Amino acid sequence: MRLVYSKKQFQDPLHIIITALFLCFTFTGRCCATPCDGSNPSASNLSAWEEFNAFELKTTKPGTSDYASYHGEFDQKSSDIQIEVEILEAGKTIKGKILMIGGRVMATQGPITEPGYEIDALDAAVLQQQLAVRLLAEAIPEGPATVSGKQQINHKSETQGVCFATPSAEGYIPPPWQLTGFIKNAPRGGVQYEMHLVSGTSEKSSKQASAYDLTFNGRLSKVLTARIDDSMSLADWNLFGVGVQTRETKGGTVFDYSSAPATEPYQTVAHVRRKLAQDDYPGEPDLSKNFTGFWKEDCDEPFGLQIKHFGDDGKYSIVFCGPGGCGNPGEDGHSTFINKDRGYEVVSDTEIKISRSDGWNTYHKCTTDTNPVLKYKQQ
Repeated sequence: MRLVYSKKQFQDPLHIIITALFLCFTFTGRCCATPCDGSNPSASNLSAWEEFNAFELKTTKPGTSDYASYHGEFDQKSSDIQIEVEILEAGKTIKGKILMIGGRVMATQGPITEPGYEIDALDAAVLQQQLAVRLLAEAIPEGPATVSGKQQINHKSETQGVCFATPSAEGYIPPPWQLTGFIKNAPRGGVQYEMHLVSGTSEKSSKQASAYDLTFNGRLSKVLTARIDDSMSLADWNLFGVGVQTRETKGGTVFDYSSAPATEPYQTVAHVRRKLAQDDYPGEPDLSKNFTGFWKEDCDEPFGLQIKHFGDDGKYSIVFCGPGGCGNPGEDGHSTFINKDRGYEVVSDTEIKISRSDGWNTYHKCTTDTNPVLKYKQQ
């Protein structure tokens, strides 16, 4: 049973840039951003559930033999993810594996992806696991430490939906919904659970157009490290870069957080890590130049990049801004010298090129004011 979710596509770059900055492949509830209309669970203690870094999960739909099964681990320090996938759908079983190396390079094995939509396989696993954790946090807000013996679950909400998301996809469980089942301590540590989720009604309204009837069987546990072995060969894997992709449509430029075939011929995981470290090199200071100001691809656009000094070492923060405001340089900004940073090419004092996963974009310094008035033109 595959969980239905929607892809994130925005013609206003502010939303996709801010959303992408979450990089929230931690299978927790913290990923949810604004697209779900603020419909977040009221769980008071998600952090206790976030301590688990390994999971087993099987989702089924009552009345069918279809299922989706995942066994995964994630390492927050390295941003590595490892997931084994098995799906039975329409009488056909498919198996495969997914790796995320350093949060930016995805590798897959097996017929579990669709050409051009490879990141969907990762999203499906992350979203289902994230939903299970959110539901557990809703039902047992005190955390897993309070689980004793076999504890029954019977929790419902008449008005509050459940939102869960990754940088590239989102899901939403509409109210009313009810969760029943049980949770217990696992023999080798962690917890095991079985939950049945029913949501929505038969009423045909825009707010309750979707209904869910799913059963979750899973286990949450901890492993000492989930970092992928640096010596692991990638010769038999399909490799993809993950990041913001752009494409032109009749309605304007669409920004998608998705995957694209890797342009680098990575041989091992260590090779990927070396390349990512090179990409993260902040460059070198050049006191003859001052990049402070507001930069745009087109100075008539109502959005662009705020570039200003940040910290005391001469680096610049680069933060996306739009009519709705700017990100936080300390949290959302990229810190760099710009000069000799592999992600930037300095053309002149007023023109720079910035590398994206799908090519280079040219930005012009439109003003030295780092907080210009930004607004859309009246139609």
